[in-house]
Amino acid sequence: MTELQFCYEVSLDFSSPVHDHAFVLRCLPHDMPEQILLWSELIIQPEPHRISFGGDAFGNRLITGFLPEQHDSFRYSVEGRARRDDSERLHFQTPLTCYRYPSGMTQPSPEMARFLADCNIDFHGCTLEAAEELSEAVHEYFEYVPGVTGTATTAAESFAMRQGVCQDYAQCYIALARMAGYSARYVCGLPEGEGQSHAWAEVCIDGVWEGMDPTRNCRAGETYLKLAVGRDFLDCPVERGVFYGAVDQCQTAFMRVTSDQ
Repeated sequence: MTELQFCYEVSLDFSSPVHDHAFVLRCLPHDMPEQILLWSELIIQPEPHRISFGGDAFGNRLITGFLPEQHDSFRYSVEGRARRDDSERLHFQTPLTCYRYPSGMTQPSPEMARFLADCNIDFHGCTLEAAEELSEAVHEYFEYVPGVTGTATTAAESFAMRQGVCQDYAQCYIALARMAGYSARYVCGLPEGEGQSHAWAEVCIDGVWEGMDPTRNCRAGETYLKLAVGRDFLDCPVERGVFYGAVDQCQTAFMRVTSDQ
């Protein structure tokens, strides 16, 4: 069991005022058997005209709000404490079917199919060892280069470039894992340390979700705090919004996670 103290801050600055700003946040940790949010404090500025708390089809926490007045910045921060205990993970007979087949962002290409065949990994039985070997293969294939891909970049597109960031590593790993016979899902969250939010993958092995981080070439275990899960990035962005105003925007973010093991 691991307890994680976390903080996450995001600022959006607009080149001129915007208004009628509707937003959706997934910045509070996802509750599941192996992860419990113990306490949290959320601050949103400007203060929303209305705000509501709920969930989505994947069980993620949703915060929705509306800012009708003009504003030239939007900021939210959350801090809190959560408990991770992988011994409490739920056992599945069969995970959701949507995690077994390609999604919009994880449609594989012929190039990816050839890569999977050339890896010479024995995927019989969809073992943990094979999943780890695949994570290492994706890690070695890619070069971490910020700015060459975006939130709309598909797994096939980033795979063709052999460059990208954690979102691309995770989505390519998911696409390949599904081709190999695994149920796999996308996770966004906060790993132990300081910096930016992160993305990794989980594959279902022997009825439980096992975390794989191909960006860092390691397992994603109890020091990784899950904010949201889905089929791919489009199911679980941390922040999404629409507003009136033809503006440029600049986003800055910072997160810190410390653990008590």
